[in-house]
Amino acid sequence: MVNPADNTVKTLANQDVQLRINGIEASNSEVMAINPKDVIRIEYHDQPGVRFNGAAAVINYIVKHRDTGGNLMLNASNGVTMPGWGEYHLSGKVNFGKSSFSLMTHYSPRDIYWTRTNSETYNFSTGTIENREVGEPTRFKMNPMNIALTYNWTNGEKNMLQISLRDNMNFTPYAQSNRDTYLYQGTDSFAIHDHESSKSISPSLDIYYEHNLPDDNHLYFDVVGTYINSSNDRRFEQTPLGETVADTTDVTSRVRGNKYSLIGEAIYEKDWENIALTVGVRHNQQWVENTYLGSADATVNMTTAETYAFAEVQHRVKQFSYAVGIGAMHTYIEQAGQKQSNWIARPQLTLSYDFGKGVFWKYKGYVSGYQPSLSAMSDVAQQIDKYQIRQGNPNLKPVMFVANEMQLSWQSKHVNLNIWANYSYDHKPIMDETYEQLIDGQSYAIRTYANHRGFHRLQVAPSVQVRLLQNKLIFTIAPFANYYVSLGNSYTHKHFNPGVRASIMGMYKGWQFFGEVTTRSNNLWGETLEYGEFYHHIGLGYNADKWGFRAMLMNPFSVKGYSIETKDLSAHAPNTQHAEMRDFRQMLILNFHCNLDFGTQRRDSGKRINNEDKENGILSGTK
Repeated sequence: MVNPADNTVKTLANQDVQLRINGIEASNSEVMAINPKDVIRIEYHDQPGVRFNGAAAVINYIVKHRDTGGNLMLNASNGVTMPGWGEYHLSGKVNFGKSSFSLMTHYSPRDIYWTRTNSETYNFSTGTIENREVGEPTRFKMNPMNIALTYNWTNGEKNMLQISLRDNMNFTPYAQSNRDTYLYQGTDSFAIHDHESSKSISPSLDIYYEHNLPDDNHLYFDVVGTYINSSNDRRFEQTPLGETVADTTDVTSRVRGNKYSLIGEAIYEKDWENIALTVGVRHNQQWVENTYLGSADATVNMTTAETYAFAEVQHRVKQFSYAVGIGAMHTYIEQAGQKQSNWIARPQLTLSYDFGKGVFWKYKGYVSGYQPSLSAMSDVAQQIDKYQIRQGNPNLKPVMFVANEMQLSWQSKHVNLNIWANYSYDHKPIMDETYEQLIDGQSYAIRTYANHRGFHRLQVAPSVQVRLLQNKLIFTIAPFANYYVSLGNSYTHKHFNPGVRASIMGMYKGWQFFGEVTTRSNNLWGETLEYGEFYHHIGLGYNADKWGFRAMLMNPFSVKGYSIETKDLSAHAPNTQHAEMRDFRQMLILNFHCNLDFGTQRRDSGKRINNEDKENGILSGTK
């Protein structure tokens, strides 16, 4: 699936897909910069190895290489009926001798309005409070921009050096959670103004080296250093509208964050005729200092480290292939003099068999693990509003994760049938927890995190694809069903979510017609139930050799527009948050793209591993 709004790619089972160009892990912008005339073939790997960081699938674009000259690419999309929405990609590359320089920028502004309605209940020992909020259109504006400057030096087939300087910038003067509403509490009423703004810059330096030895021996090294500077300011005001209520709530918070990280990875590969061996080690070291002012007055200093060593053997015997991987992960956390160290085993097994006549079967099972997020571990409390406080938990422990997935498919000339199923279990997962606490005689709902009993998820996703007129007309229908069981220390929540995705694609010469409808794919985690996107679109486009255009209508048949909803299922403070964007109906998006090449062919190697750090570690005080 390709999301037409932001060009993200997922499997029909809603899993992330890793994109690569000649073996290099690539962004959407880099893939969009490829000239279709340069594509030799496209490889789809549904059995990616252990070093691909758990990717469900890998798409690798094998393209021709330039010898001299370079490339310029522009891809711009704008919401004509919603001018504040845009997606803009610009990149360029110049080759000379063994070297090449490339510059890539991606700018995706949003300046739109949400209307929010909230309902919440506080079941305190001092009494029950029921609030109902009716919202006014409230502005959401952000201006994220990513820039990458890359130098590549290639010495034939022997070795390659690539140095990338990146900066991910995000300026959000009006947060998506902002709201202007009227709150009704019995016979009392209040005006709510909740405003948050944030900004961050995260420059990083990535140095990659590849060395190819005789007899199909390969060495890969990657070191990434990142600095993240971030700030977050929020003010919440609850003002009484009548004379019978005198109290006003005013909550302010300011957070200033600095984070440094160093990620290093080394991989050795050896290939024989039907056997491949991969051995590697990855280390991630992070240092965090976040200063909280206002409702919270504290400084959080934290050091974390994660080391992962792995080895994998892949073997193919006629129609049968398997991959066996072993690994071990060590985590280390230090905060305010408290230290914890943990080991997690990470084995992996993949089996597949090609029965012939288009029938294929695959199984994948693995054990993995993950550390608590830096924000969840922060030893600080942030007041949310008059009734709620968000608090970190420095005693969180790493989590073990077990997954099993199976796929069975049949392919003929005109029809593809596929069924995918997955069962996974998180042992002692880090999920939300809410409890009541009296502070100066007033009851508060404390929103925090804890290691809970467990979390089960079962997902089934069959799909049918029909291809007609020599693959010029393609129909796809993919129903799905998700079932979640969240086992907290004091709660149990279950959720069943059936849905469907359906699409049509028609192609004639350079023309394209497309349409898609997707129902909500919901997600339950802990006591939070998030309802996914429900949207549909139709579009028409044309592609020439070096340019093309596309017109698309988002939600052309919608009455209410686009909406998102989140429910908190806790016993102490359940709530429902609903947000609508009516302008996101009958929204016309125009896209223009061009790709200009100059120069002759050149062979240029590709980076095989990629690492990046994006988390700032700030504990949010938003609702």
